[in-house]
Amino acid sequence: MKRFIAFGLFLLVSLPMAAVEGGKVKYAGGTVPGIDSGATGELNTTSNTALIFQNSGTKLEIPYAAIQSSQYSRELARHLGFLPAIAVGLLRARQRRHFFHISYRDPNNVPQVAVFEVPKQMPRTLQAVLDARARQPVKSSPPCGCGDSGEW
Repeated sequence: MKRFIAFGLFLLVSLPMAAVEGGKVKYAGGTVPGIDSGATGELNTTSNTALIFQNSGTKLEIPYAAIQSSQYSRELARHLGFLPAIAVGLLRARQRRHFFHISYRDPNNVPQVAVFEVPKQMPRTLQAVLDARARQPVKSSPPCGCGDSGEW
């Protein structure tokens, strides 16, 4: 019993460590050459012409006019078994990761996709910027995968 309690406490302490913090954004993957999956950098939305992801030495510019589609989704950070999920759920809210999937065409007219993991305070801002500047509005997936409630 003591081991189970110790494991539960360890699990509670370790869950927040995997999240993207502050203003940092993680390139989770995609087809963009020259950027490794897991690269952490900053997403600049102040340009009127392009969305810019910049990390150490690498810069990705996605022109707003070239964006074909974009989608926001929230996913559980950790998938636990039935009993651990109940135990963690009783003590605190389950952690979720926030992703933006952006499909666009590069300057050579080749289709590209970039998936960014963003901090939890960024989705509304980024969604508003993409809605205002890109041709296609952002499609948002249901927050818990259990229906279209429109909540965050």
